[in-house]
Amino acid sequence: MLRQFAVKREASSAGLGWSTMFASVQREEPFRGRFEANANALLVTAASGPVDVTYRIDGRVVSRHLQEKGIFFLPPRRDCEVTLNTPLNSIHVYLRPELFSGSEGKVQNSDFGLLPLLGEPEPLTSNLLAVVEEMVREGDTSCSLLADSIAHALANRLVVLNARERKAPGAVERQLSTRSVRSIRDFVEANIADCIKLDDLAAICGVSPEYFIRVFKSSLGVSPHRYVVGVRIHHAKRLLTDTNIGLADVARQCGFAHQQHFTNTFRRMTGLSPGAYRRAMN
Repeated sequence: MLRQFAVKREASSAGLGWSTMFASVQREEPFRGRFEANANALLVTAASGPVDVTYRIDGRVVSRHLQEKGIFFLPPRRDCEVTLNTPLNSIHVYLRPELFSGSEGKVQNSDFGLLPLLGEPEPLTSNLLAVVEEMVREGDTSCSLLADSIAHALANRLVVLNARERKAPGAVERQLSTRSVRSIRDFVEANIADCIKLDDLAAICGVSPEYFIRVFKSSLGVSPHRYVVGVRIHHAKRLLTDTNIGLADVARQCGFAHQQHFTNTFRRMTGLSPGAYRRAMN
């Protein structure tokens, strides 16, 4: 499946003796393709972000603005069309279906009633996948037992997340159209240095602010506030690669009230201070 798309694979678990999952660490360029139904479950986390992704699954189109550590989960024997609109560093993990059933006799022609997860922020799952990435990069063939333990932990976590996501029978939740998502993105990026108000975003979609909050989170997986902060941090990362721009000016151009606010937010979102990130990138 991974060979269908133009990806630069940095490392994988091939040859490490893992029996319950396969992992790949890679860089993906924008693409449009279809993940065909597969006996294994697919779990992907964004190792960088934010990125824009559109999914077509179960007859509906869902646009997501994936933050770093957002996850995509496709249950066994489900297919999905994916359009990646921006480059992405990702970790792909294929999980054996037995992990979700506890019995090989139950896995034939079954998705175990699991629901797809389309870009939800999930730090715990992403942290487990970060351990998987480290194991893959080290290439230690003695870690197969640990890999099995992590695979079971991932499967259990996905079952828990599914239980939380499951809605009442017959419930239908409206989604923002792809055009609305694009208009919001363009507005935020055009006004990144200014104070962006909830009323302005809701007006783009022609709905009340209260309803906009609900439908926005349902559609993109994050609140409007977190989305805007994510765009600001993404813009700041680009500016920080230019050492001629001072940190205070980066903060101003990205719409932060002052440099300390920028520093605190950047560290919370990335784990690094702006200065440390700049030194790492130059």
